[in-house]
Amino acid sequence: MLLRPVLTAVLAAVLVSGCETSSSTSVSAGPTPAKCQVSLASPPMLDAGGGTGSLAITTQPECTWEVTTNVNWISSLSPASGQGAANVSFRVAANEGSAQRDGMLVVNGEQARVSQRAPCRYDVSPANQGMGATGGSGSLNVATAGDCSWTAIAEVGWIAITSSSGGSGNGTVAFTVAPNTGDARSGAIAVGNQRSFIAQSGVGAPPACNATISPTSQNVGAAGGPGAPVAVSAASTCQWTASSSDSWITVTSGASGTGNGTVTFNVAANSGAARTGTLTIAGRAFTVSQSASGSTPPPTPPPPTPPPPPPASCSYSISPRDHNFPMQGGADDVNVSTTSGCSWTAVSNASWIAITSGASGTDDGRVNYLVLPNVGGSRSGTLTIAGQTFTVNQAALVCSYSISPGNVKVSAAAGTGSTTVTTNGNTCTWTASSGASWITITSGASGTGSGTVTFSYTQNTGKDRKGELTVAGRNFTVEQDEARRSEEPTP
Repeated sequence: MLLRPVLTAVLAAVLVSGCETSSSTSVSAGPTPAKCQVSLASPPMLDAGGGTGSLAITTQPECTWEVTTNVNWISSLSPASGQGAANVSFRVAANEGSAQRDGMLVVNGEQARVSQRAPCRYDVSPANQGMGATGGSGSLNVATAGDCSWTAIAEVGWIAITSSSGGSGNGTVAFTVAPNTGDARSGAIAVGNQRSFIAQSGVGAPPACNATISPTSQNVGAAGGPGAPVAVSAASTCQWTASSSDSWITVTSGASGTGNGTVTFNVAANSGAARTGTLTIAGRAFTVSQSASGSTPPPTPPPPTPPPPPPASCSYSISPRDHNFPMQGGADDVNVSTTSGCSWTAVSNASWIAITSGASGTDDGRVNYLVLPNVGGSRSGTLTIAGQTFTVNQAALVCSYSISPGNVKVSAAAGTGSTTVTTNGNTCTWTASSGASWITITSGASGTGSGTVTFSYTQNTGKDRKGELTVAGRNFTVEQDEARRSEEPTP
């Protein structure tokens, strides 16, 4: 009689044990969130010219992922999504700026930094040199970053490079100039996208009676247009000419003259890469450098050397001696008073002040000038008029800002977003900060000029919530749904 109860108890225990084992197996199915974490290997620094790179993703075989980027100069992500460990290729555009730049590749919330070098920039000095008809030797200096390599090339056969023709970082190039048996001539040595010009006089005569020009070079934006006038200082009996060596530079006035004078020119719009050309003015080389299409405006050139003072027998005065302009700029004039028969010139020492008429004259006269709008801080510049200094002061740009969009509404899931900052000046600075613990600025915490702010937000496990970013002094609102809304099917 005792055998049946014992067997019943044993069978019951076996059945209970079998049910518990089945329940445990069902709970452990599928990878856990911790198991599906990814690790990223940041790619090496990329060259300024752009190209392709690769990002290594490490994770478990059953784990899925998706890759995005927070900058528009990284593109062609392939594959953009996948499962398990993989290598993602991407393309980087050429860096046209003046500094190294960084962007992010984002995989399931993890970030890998992509860094790109700044393009190499070269400074060659002196920009112009003179050489007698008998020839001789000379040198020029190259200034650039230590990891930037360069090669010096003589662009004419009568200039020969006698030192090493290449190097990296700062260096010196030595050269010789062959004797000249004909008319005055000019040539150049090119380093990178810069040139040093050598003007050699012809047989039996110095170049243009030792005339001088001011300035000796100028930078022009890709849009082209009229350049700042070039002042020629020469003896009253000295005859000279001005001509262009390049089809995209045209002499518009002052193609010839005697004594002091002025040359004006016009530069055609540039639809390609940065370029350099020359004018030959009174036997002197004048360099015109033009930015590439779509690049930022060229930097402000250094002030030109003012012309020599007038003879002691002439006296000069100008009225007024200074003027204050608002940020919008404008036009005005300066009166010149002098002794009868005395000649004078007027030149601008700042790229944002242009002489529109009266660049030279004899006896009393008037100089008209134009001041361009200011897109930066307050500034001062000068004109040299009849050996006198005229000062122009201009008020700073008043910065204004806007953001677009100004708000965003998101689901309960974690994610990323962005807003664009637009300002009226490339020197206007701004910052971005988060006023909510669940919103983090991922890029664009500060900037100069227009730019983009990107941010991330965490998953919402509670009720509807609202947070704010402060971007360029403007409020940007993020509204996130409560957790249950994201679980409901879309109607």
